[in-house]
Amino acid sequence: MIRQVLSALGLIGLGIALALLVVDLGVRIANHWFPYFYCYDAERGWGLNPGAHGWYTREGRSYLRINHDGFRGPDYPLTKPPDTIRVAVLGDSYVEAMQVAEDKTFTAVIARELAESPILKGRKVEALNFGVDGYGTLQELITLQRKVWKYHPDIVVLAIFLGNDVRNNSVALEPDQCRPFLVPENGRYVAGGPFIDSPGYRLWCEARFDYRDLRLFDLFKNTLEVMLHGGSGPTPQHPIEQAINYNIYKPPVDQTWREAWAVTETEVTMVRDEAARHGAMFLAVTEENGIQAWPVPAVRIRFQKHLGVPDLFYPDRRIAALGDREGFAVLMLAPPMQAYAEAHRVFLHGFSNTPAGFGHWNEAGHQEAGTLIAARLAAMIAARQCPKCGIPTRGAGPSASGQAPDGKAPASDSPSALH
Repeated sequence: MIRQVLSALGLIGLGIALALLVVDLGVRIANHWFPYFYCYDAERGWGLNPGAHGWYTREGRSYLRINHDGFRGPDYPLTKPPDTIRVAVLGDSYVEAMQVAEDKTFTAVIARELAESPILKGRKVEALNFGVDGYGTLQELITLQRKVWKYHPDIVVLAIFLGNDVRNNSVALEPDQCRPFLVPENGRYVAGGPFIDSPGYRLWCEARFDYRDLRLFDLFKNTLEVMLHGGSGPTPQHPIEQAINYNIYKPPVDQTWREAWAVTETEVTMVRDEAARHGAMFLAVTEENGIQAWPVPAVRIRFQKHLGVPDLFYPDRRIAALGDREGFAVLMLAPPMQAYAEAHRVFLHGFSNTPAGFGHWNEAGHQEAGTLIAARLAAMIAARQCPKCGIPTRGAGPSASGQAPDGKAPASDSPSALH
């Protein structure tokens, strides 16, 4: 009797093992279309998986390699080489740039273009890509604090994608809560949200990112998206992208969006303060999205009328105004990239396997963005606003260096848990 029971249990176990192998094989085949390069991170929610590599083909086509420290690019030595200026670029999927080859990203363009600037007199430039898909500004601040400084950058560039960063920063608006948020408490901001306050929720996030080698969650999620939306994308007649919140193009009309903007402005200023504390030059860059840089004016004008706005630059101007108030440099990419796209009749977004004009930057978009950012950085260095670049400073004010006139870093509301 016992032998029969054991035999039956053995057959059941074998059946389960074979079923798992079949599921594993099926999902691994499915992952050819749904690649996965992420892992759980106890402080930021998730990050890029160190050592991961493979082809990404959902939007564009590129071969990705994640270095040993969990960001895209080669393994940089912690010690900065002599006569080298390092630029750390923070941001979300626009910086991560899975859609294009590593040497075509705007981060790589910054390094090449800046190295050719006469002001650097032949110095080498290394631009390190710390972008991670889906990140909000607080996650980028934590990345700066926990991962970036050991590489001793001279310059910090914060790339702000206003299409969804304001939502990403709001615990009330952001649906993906496997991340820390800043929440108001007794007149100041503190780290909070389910990821911080609930051990059970944090455990679920860890399981979501670290304990699913089969990637079933992503398979089901992407399959559901195709079923719900039919695989169709935005069009010039209906230029609505799921990843973008179109409330950003006008002043907020409800308290939730006003608070989302307030926390975003606080977090951007905190990144500047963190850079100032380490003596690094800081530049905030507002990235544009497809409709802002649409090369046909009639399409943009029709969409502006649909939204009831005079133009599509409200969020960019708002960050620029923040820079004016808080004394740091802001580069708005949307106006010059719109002018470039219109003058050259070229789409800066979209790929051969996605709708033209939408989604992330293609190679032309990265080239133009990197060229504009490098030119602004070169001008700031020439104006002696980079304390660590080896060019003597001469009376740089707070708007130039991001520091107070006495050279001390401005005060910050950064919660102590982040330091």
